[in-house]
Amino acid sequence: MNNFNQIQQDSRVQKNKRSGIERLKKSLYKRKKQGLRKKIIGLRSRKFQIGENWEKQPAADKKIEQFKKKPKEKMSFFNKLLVFSVCFFLVSLGVAVYVFYGGVNIISTENVDISINGPSAIGGGEELAFQVTIQNNNSLDLELADLIIEYPKGVLSTDGSFTELTQVRKSLGTIPAGGSVTSLFKSSLFGCDNDQKDIIVTIEYRAQGSNAIFFKERKYEVLIDSAPVGLTVNFPTEVTAGQEFEFSVDIFSNSNNLVKDFLVRADFPFGFDFKGSNLKPIYKDNVWELGDLPPNFRRTLKITGVLEGQDEEERFFRFSGGARDKANENEIRAVLIAAEQSIFIKKALIGLELVLNGDYGPEYITASGKNIRADILWSNNLPVRLIDGKVTVRLNGLVLNQSSVSSPQGFYSSIDNTILWDKKNSPQLELLNPGTSGNFSFSFSPRALSFISNSGLKNPEIAIEVTASGNRLSDNDSVEKVSAVLVKKVKINSDLLLTARTLYSAGSFENSGPIPPRADKETTYTIIWTVTNTANDISDARVQAFLPSYVRWLGVSNPSSENISFNQVGGEIIWEVGNVQTGKGIATAAKEVSFQVALLPSLSQVGYEPVLADDIYVSGRDNWTGEPLKYAVRPVTTRFSTEPLFNLGDEMVRE
Repeated sequence: MNNFNQIQQDSRVQKNKRSGIERLKKSLYKRKKQGLRKKIIGLRSRKFQIGENWEKQPAADKKIEQFKKKPKEKMSFFNKLLVFSVCFFLVSLGVAVYVFYGGVNIISTENVDISINGPSAIGGGEELAFQVTIQNNNSLDLELADLIIEYPKGVLSTDGSFTELTQVRKSLGTIPAGGSVTSLFKSSLFGCDNDQKDIIVTIEYRAQGSNAIFFKERKYEVLIDSAPVGLTVNFPTEVTAGQEFEFSVDIFSNSNNLVKDFLVRADFPFGFDFKGSNLKPIYKDNVWELGDLPPNFRRTLKITGVLEGQDEEERFFRFSGGARDKANENEIRAVLIAAEQSIFIKKALIGLELVLNGDYGPEYITASGKNIRADILWSNNLPVRLIDGKVTVRLNGLVLNQSSVSSPQGFYSSIDNTILWDKKNSPQLELLNPGTSGNFSFSFSPRALSFISNSGLKNPEIAIEVTASGNRLSDNDSVEKVSAVLVKKVKINSDLLLTARTLYSAGSFENSGPIPPRADKETTYTIIWTVTNTANDISDARVQAFLPSYVRWLGVSNPSSENISFNQVGGEIIWEVGNVQTGKGIATAAKEVSFQVALLPSLSQVGYEPVLADDIYVSGRDNWTGEPLKYAVRPVTTRFSTEPLFNLGDEMVRE
């Protein structure tokens, strides 16, 4: 009710205001001028009613309160510190960017340029020359600058020494601000066709007043587009497991210059047994020396071997060729060419194995005169039957003792040195079902080389060729002959022999003292060693022996050219014989040396024959078989029975 009265009162006030304004307008726009009259309006008192509810405000007052500004809060110390830190970081970052990219810095690697001028491709073995230019775009000098060239493997020097280059460091001194330095580098690159060689170029330098080392590097890529030497491998597509086969390696020169000291190396796969080659290896059985290769050079290396493995198994042969390493004469220093060839193994239709004295190896080495037992293992590996089986052995070799050949079941024909097993003497060979297996045996021996060495025989061997065959029956009853061949060689060691004897009145030296020797009296003797050899050349031969404590070495030997020495500690005598050719002591004069010793027997040796030298043996290596040889002889004593003046009892010590 109070609000309604207030509204009516406000409405009357507004109406009175409007009526006063209207009167004023009329007086201003009257046509007749009238003098202004001063009208005094008296003030009237007016009463207002105020509501008693103070908590509820009109909506308009609430809107006004929303727009009133809140009083500002003061910024804390930590917020001020945070703002200062951010501003400082931004300023520092700006200064750093300006320093390093604005051109007023001390040193920047961005302002150091490396430019390389050289060929992108070159022939293997040819000289590579390239220039390296270092440009200093800094405002200050580069001090103690070094240029470093890091070469890949297979790079040699061109100064005539042909040493392998790995890293070259060249001092450039100081590179002035805005200046540049250019250096020339030469080398010879070796590698295979399409080999990429990466050369790393690095510049190292220091800044003025700093010990810190700065560096910048760049890679220079060079492609070898041709090799000075070519290598081609010729292989069969597949080989039968256990069967001997041959392949060839063709080496030819593509260069107009001489390729010096060339080696070829083969890396054989597991299961390959090297049999031989037309060129003799210089190291083991896989390194060959071809020497200097002139322009248009061509040579073929033929290799024979046996490969063992499973059916359809693939094996890889790898070959490489290049210049010899001076530090290791059996290694390749820089590879000029490389090749790889794979071959598949095919299982034999008829399994065949020859075992000699229990040895399954591809070759057997024995001494002359020794009996050898041979076992032939065979099997039908086909999924079908075989009929009319046959196994034949052929023995070849001048050293074969024909009278020693024996076979319990097979028939031996001495006319052609063959042994035959067929369905007549071995009924099991008439029909062989799939998977059927069996074995046959025979024995033989080589002749003693001492009886045939004067015939000029050298490098004796016996070749054994085993052939197994049969007729295959297919499902349509057609017959096809199948066979397998196996070859194994028996190499005979040479007879490296030694004789040792004692002389008194004969020989190269004059001996003295009582004969028979007497206790506590010294008697001198001459000992002679004679080395003979039968069929194969021997290398690194030596004779060794020991003198007892009561025998004295007199330090004389004959001939003086022979290398014989004595070690006082242990009393060992060593005669370095060296190489002993085939037929020494048989077709030509034997190798011989003599030396003098003195015996001082004691009373305890009265009635005995004292030993002058003990543990005497000769050793060496057979160049044909590769086997070490050793032959020992009995000790030499005071018995000089090879002399005519010797009487029985002259060897016994007396009081």
